[in-house]
Amino acid sequence: MSGMLASTAAAVGIIDKAVGIAKKLADDGGELDKATLKLELASLMTELASAKMEVVTTQMLLFDAEQKNKKLEEQLKDKHSYTFNDGLYWKEGDETAFCPKCYEVDKVQTHMVYARAVGQYSASWYCNNCRTSIYPNSA
Repeated sequence: MSGMLASTAAAVGIIDKAVGIAKKLADDGGELDKATLKLELASLMTELASAKMEVVTTQMLLFDAEQKNKKLEEQLKDKHSYTFNDGLYWKEGDETAFCPKCYEVDKVQTHMVYARAVGQYSASWYCNNCRTSIYPNSA
Protein backbone atom coordinates (compact mmCIF):
# COMPACT_ATOMS: atom_id res chain seq x y z
CA MET A 1 0.00 0.00 0.00
CA SER A 2 2.88 2.41 0.70
CA GLY A 3 4.11 1.91 -2.89
CA MET A 4 0.72 3.01 -4.18
CA LEU A 5 0.75 6.10 -1.95
CA ALA A 6 4.28 6.99 -3.04
CA SER A 7 3.38 6.56 -6.70
CA THR A 8 0.26 8.69 -6.29
CA ALA A 9 2.22 11.41 -4.49
CA ALA A 10 4.85 11.38 -7.25
CA ALA A 11 2.14 11.68 -9.91
CA VAL A 12 0.56 14.62 -8.10
CA GLY A 13 3.95 16.34 -7.83
CA ILE A 14 4.68 15.82 -11.52
CA ILE A 15 1.23 17.07 -12.54
CA ASP A 16 1.78 20.13 -10.34
CA LYS A 17 5.05 20.83 -12.20
CA ALA A 18 3.28 20.40 -15.54
CA VAL A 19 0.54 22.82 -14.50
CA GLY A 20 3.22 25.32 -13.46
CA ILE A 21 4.87 25.06 -16.88
CA ALA A 22 1.51 25.45 -18.62
CA LYS A 23 0.73 28.56 -16.54
CA LYS A 24 4.12 30.02 -17.43
CA LEU A 25 3.43 29.40 -21.11
CA ALA A 26 -0.02 30.99 -20.82
CA ASP A 27 1.27 34.03 -18.92
CA ASP A 28 4.46 34.61 -20.92
CA GLY A 29 3.33 33.09 -24.23
CA GLY A 30 3.54 36.33 -26.20
CA GLU A 31 6.92 37.31 -24.76
CA LEU A 32 8.74 34.00 -25.27
CA ASP A 33 10.91 33.49 -28.32
CA LYS A 34 10.42 30.38 -30.44
CA ALA A 35 13.37 28.44 -28.94
CA THR A 36 12.26 29.10 -25.34
CA LEU A 37 8.70 28.16 -26.21
CA LYS A 38 9.87 24.86 -27.74
CA LEU A 39 12.02 24.17 -24.67
CA GLU A 40 9.09 24.83 -22.31
CA LEU A 41 6.76 22.65 -24.41
CA ALA A 42 9.33 19.83 -24.41
CA SER A 43 9.59 20.19 -20.65
CA LEU A 44 5.81 20.06 -20.36
CA MET A 45 5.62 16.90 -22.50
CA THR A 46 8.34 15.25 -20.41
CA GLU A 47 6.49 16.02 -17.17
CA LEU A 48 3.19 14.75 -18.62
CA ALA A 49 4.87 11.53 -19.80
CA SER A 50 6.30 11.05 -16.31
CA ALA A 51 2.85 11.64 -14.80
CA LYS A 52 1.39 9.06 -17.16
CA MET A 53 4.01 6.50 -16.09
CA GLU A 54 3.26 7.14 -12.41
CA VAL A 55 -0.47 6.72 -13.04
CA VAL A 56 0.20 3.41 -14.85
CA THR A 57 2.38 2.30 -11.92
CA THR A 58 -0.40 3.23 -9.51
CA GLN A 59 -2.91 1.26 -11.58
CA MET A 60 -0.65 -1.82 -11.50
CA LEU A 61 -0.17 -1.52 -7.74
CA LEU A 62 -3.91 -1.11 -7.24
CA PHE A 63 -4.63 -4.14 -9.42
CA ASP A 64 -2.11 -6.23 -7.44
CA ALA A 65 -3.65 -5.07 -4.16
CA GLU A 66 -7.14 -5.96 -5.39
CA GLN A 67 -5.94 -9.44 -6.45
CA LYS A 68 -4.30 -10.02 -3.05
CA ASN A 69 -7.45 -8.82 -1.31
CA LYS A 70 -9.61 -11.16 -3.39
CA LYS A 71 -7.30 -14.10 -2.63
CA LEU A 72 -7.36 -13.35 1.10
CA GLU A 73 -11.15 -13.10 1.07
CA GLU A 74 -11.35 -16.50 -0.66
CA GLN A 75 -8.91 -18.01 1.85
CA LEU A 76 -10.92 -16.62 4.74
CA LYS A 77 -14.17 -17.91 3.26
CA ASP A 78 -12.54 -21.30 2.62
CA LYS A 79 -11.07 -21.45 6.12
CA HIS A 80 -14.51 -21.08 7.67
CA SER A 81 -15.81 -24.08 5.71
CA TYR A 82 -13.22 -26.47 7.24
CA THR A 83 -13.32 -28.06 10.67
CA PHE A 84 -10.53 -29.87 12.48
CA ASN A 85 -11.57 -33.13 14.09
CA ASP A 86 -9.59 -36.16 15.22
CA GLY A 87 -6.35 -34.91 13.62
CA LEU A 88 -7.91 -34.29 10.20
CA TYR A 89 -9.53 -31.41 8.34
CA TRP A 90 -13.05 -31.90 7.07
CA LYS A 91 -14.95 -29.71 4.66
CA GLU A 92 -18.68 -29.32 5.06
CA GLY A 93 -20.46 -31.70 2.70
CA ASP A 94 -17.30 -33.70 1.87
CA GLU A 95 -16.88 -37.24 3.21
CA THR A 96 -13.13 -37.37 2.49
CA ALA A 97 -10.63 -35.90 4.94
CA PHE A 98 -8.01 -33.33 4.03
CA CYS A 99 -4.35 -33.62 5.00
CA PRO A 100 -3.54 -31.44 8.01
CA LYS A 101 0.13 -31.06 7.04
CA CYS A 102 -0.64 -29.94 3.48
CA TYR A 103 -3.41 -27.66 4.73
CA GLU A 104 -1.42 -25.97 7.50
CA VAL A 105 2.13 -25.95 6.13
CA ASP A 106 1.77 -25.83 2.35
CA LYS A 107 -1.65 -24.09 2.31
CA VAL A 108 -2.93 -26.76 -0.09
CA GLN A 109 -6.18 -28.67 0.32
CA THR A 110 -5.28 -32.29 -0.45
CA HIS A 111 -7.74 -35.15 -0.08
CA MET A 112 -6.42 -38.13 1.81
CA VAL A 113 -7.00 -41.80 1.00
CA TYR A 114 -8.73 -43.95 3.59
CA ALA A 115 -7.31 -47.40 4.33
CA ARG A 116 -9.55 -49.73 6.32
CA ALA A 117 -8.22 -51.73 9.23
CA VAL A 118 -6.93 -55.10 8.04
CA GLY A 119 -5.70 -57.73 10.48
CA GLN A 120 -3.13 -56.17 12.77
CA TYR A 121 -3.08 -52.88 10.87
CA SER A 122 -5.20 -49.99 12.10
CA ALA A 123 -7.37 -47.91 9.84
CA SER A 124 -5.65 -44.77 8.61
CA TRP A 125 -5.81 -41.81 6.28
CA TYR A 126 -2.88 -41.43 3.86
CA CYS A 127 -1.82 -38.35 1.89
CA ASN A 128 -0.43 -39.07 -1.58
CA ASN A 129 1.00 -35.55 -1.72
CA CYS A 130 3.19 -35.39 1.40
CA ARG A 131 2.98 -39.09 2.39
CA THR A 132 1.62 -38.35 5.85
CA SER A 133 -0.39 -41.08 7.60
CA ILE A 134 -2.98 -40.27 10.25
CA TYR A 135 -4.39 -42.93 12.55
CA PRO A 136 -7.57 -41.40 13.93
CA ASN A 137 -8.99 -42.55 17.24
CA SER A 138 -12.50 -42.94 15.87
CA ALA A 139 -11.54 -45.01 12.81
